[in-house]
Amino acid sequence: MKDAELIDEREGAVVSAVALIRDLGSTTRINVSLDFSLLRSIDEAAAARKQTLSAFLASAARRELVE
Repeated sequence: MKDAELIDEREGAVVSAVALIRDLGSTTRINVSLDFSLLRSIDEAAAARKQTLSAFLASAARRELVE
């Protein structure tokens, strides 16, 4: 941070941490309990995005973990 040659490049810069969630390339079956109407809403949203229920839930979980 003290490198004089980088002063211009650092001007206005913002430092932030980003969560790293590695994709290990394998899936694991789990058992979860959800209210039926919530499950139906999730399933409809997944279908509208042309995603599987599993892909939708994984995407939502990743987003929630990063925030």
